[in-house]
Amino acid sequence: MFRYILWLLTTAIWIVTLADVLRNGATLGRKIVSVFLIIAFPVLGPLVYLFFLRDWVRGRSS
Repeated sequence: MFRYILWLLTTAIWIVTLADVLRNGATLGRKIVSVFLIIAFPVLGPLVYLFFLRDWVRGRSS
């Protein structure tokens, strides 16, 4: 239940942030970079976490 609530909150914040970036008066280049970073953050974060977790598990097993 806690995971679901946390996922729902982070998804809502992510959507609000994305909408805010698209509505503000920045140049097109800044909007593209901002949207890329907003989309890349939830994708790259877990991958980096899993990479470090994998190394940690391998280190403990040897």
